[in-house]
Amino acid sequence: MASLGEFFNMVAMEAVIARNGSVLDANVGDETVLMSVDTGEYYALTATSRDIWNRLDTPISVRDLCQALADAYGAPVETVTADTLAFLDYLERRNMLKIGD
Repeated sequence: MASLGEFFNMVAMEAVIARNGSVLDANVGDETVLMSVDTGEYYALTATSRDIWNRLDTPISVRDLCQALADAYGAPVETVTADTLAFLDYLERRNMLKIGD
């Protein structure tokens, strides 16, 4: 059976992440619309993905982000971590994250 890591280039839990400055964002109703200056592509975020994007306004470790989300939503940290890593991988593949140590 394949592991989750085989499908995603997961961001390390210890990594400090933030928004890539070349991504523009605007709130439009219940969505946050992102535009990659590099590619000209647009993305719409709602609900939890919008919350994650807002939390990436300042650098945060992946571990702290997952714990904060689990606390905010009253959900098991394991579930939140799996879902958050998948979304962060999505952002990373589109060069929308800055990843530090």
